[in-house]
Amino acid sequence: MFTESRDMVGMHRDPADDVMTDNDQPPIGHLARLRSQLAGPRGYRRIEALLANDDAAGAVAALSPNEVFELVHEVGFQDAQDLIELATPAQLQGCFDLDAWNKDQLEVASLKPWLTALIETGFEKVAQVWGALDDELRALILQRTVYVYDLTLGEEPAEDNDEPIMTTPDRFFMLELRGDDDTQRIIMRLVEDLYRGDPDLARLTIMSARSEPPAELEEVSYRWRSARLADLGYVDFYEALDLFRPLPADQVHVGEGSQDRPMIEETSTRLPLTIVEEVVGRSFLARAMAAIDETQEAERIEGALMILVNKVLAAGRAKPGQGEVLRRGALYATATLSLGLETVARGDLGQAVEALRSISLHRLFRVGYTVTQKLAKLAGALAPRSGAAGTPARELIAGLCSPRPLFSTAADTPSMPGLRPLESIEDLRRAGEILAGLTVRIAIVEGLGVNVLAMSQAPEPRPLLDDHIRTALARAVIGGELRGEALSQTELTALRKQGFSGERLTEAARKAGHDAIRARLGATQLSASEALLAKLVDGWLDDLERILGGIRDAEVDPRFVEGVLVEVKRS
Repeated sequence: MFTESRDMVGMHRDPADDVMTDNDQPPIGHLARLRSQLAGPRGYRRIEALLANDDAAGAVAALSPNEVFELVHEVGFQDAQDLIELATPAQLQGCFDLDAWNKDQLEVASLKPWLTALIETGFEKVAQVWGALDDELRALILQRTVYVYDLTLGEEPAEDNDEPIMTTPDRFFMLELRGDDDTQRIIMRLVEDLYRGDPDLARLTIMSARSEPPAELEEVSYRWRSARLADLGYVDFYEALDLFRPLPADQVHVGEGSQDRPMIEETSTRLPLTIVEEVVGRSFLARAMAAIDETQEAERIEGALMILVNKVLAAGRAKPGQGEVLRRGALYATATLSLGLETVARGDLGQAVEALRSISLHRLFRVGYTVTQKLAKLAGALAPRSGAAGTPARELIAGLCSPRPLFSTAADTPSMPGLRPLESIEDLRRAGEILAGLTVRIAIVEGLGVNVLAMSQAPEPRPLLDDHIRTALARAVIGGELRGEALSQTELTALRKQGFSGERLTEAARKAGHDAIRARLGATQLSASEALLAKLVDGWLDDLERILGGIRDAEVDPRFVEGVLVEVKRS
């Protein structure tokens, strides 16, 4: 989902300008704490602040594995070396969990920067961290990078073996080094440091790598890793898909008591800054969170939000720890959650606060996703006839028909290319208005005898739906029949004489246009709201003024007119 949606854009405004309370006052409570995280030192400056602390080791130890991971990748391994030297074995194990796996397969190449940085900390730290890793993971890493010969059993490499060989300091084993030169160098130094720091651990690792079945090692290693990540919401793909099971809003109630449980004490609830940025950018969600000032409750919601984002990533089969993927996951999760919250609370901020206190974020997210699915079904029905719809309807249809319905930013004001998640009732209203308008436009054009499905599949250049409607309106405003065939020069001359006063259509002409469209819709037995219909017709009439109102030539050259169909003279 997130690796493929490369045109999905977040609204990266300055977070300080995004959210205000009802009285346009700076936010307080929980949101203020999140904003303080954004305002605090980041990257290099945050690492410098941690290292300058009187208890630097304690300050680093207070970070979650996610935070260590985020900082290291933000500044790079070389500049984060001092931070890695103070990181705890549990933190580094968490970083290995995030970076070393692609689905259920270990990727040693992704571990190489971590192993290199670990080796630079000294053999004591190497032995300490290595001992904290799962037995199976230690053996698996070595098994992927060496072939073990047990000298005590008389095993030796063949005489014609040209691979590099190292003998362990205890003379118990010979290790045939595999991989590229960089991998061989790292593993050689790792083994040497392990023998210096904990010879028994080094021998145990080598013996396990020699004797244990590879598939079993990988399966058990992945199981342990999955269990740790599950505490942070990185659940199995199929379990995460429950997020996208429909849940109608009328089945979710404020005060229902389904709120998420607090995370365990050992698990940090401090949100990664990438997620914080997206929370602050979601206006309705941010305003509701700003009203929660109890620290314990705020941390509970924060922890639940982190789990929600991680479940969204798991459902998208995203590899944990990829910064850009995390940003997209956080954008989608917070936007859909905000939409679900606003739907359940019916736009009432007080009800939204109570909803956050009493409803699980999982259920609120499902409500948000469900309302986008309703739009997606309508978009899917209109999609085959939307090829000639023009902007923004065509782009909106394409976005809503994505595997996860998205909103085309061509429908935003101002419009821009790209897609983003639907995040508010206003987004639903805007999308619904465009889809309803498209339904009316298709009905009118098909009533003119045009095969819209065939027209949508025709190659470019091709007329748009509105070209046919404007052409028919140009004929109708001067008393003609609402027909879509190209205008003759005689009809254009009559239109400018009878329908225009200067560059503007007369009131009588505009009224005739509105009456003609209403009559045509009545004939098709399609109803539309008066406001929507008036807006569409006024738009088409305004277009006619723009296209034809300024033309003073005796004849209209069809080559230089866009938006209406004009007969071409044939010799």
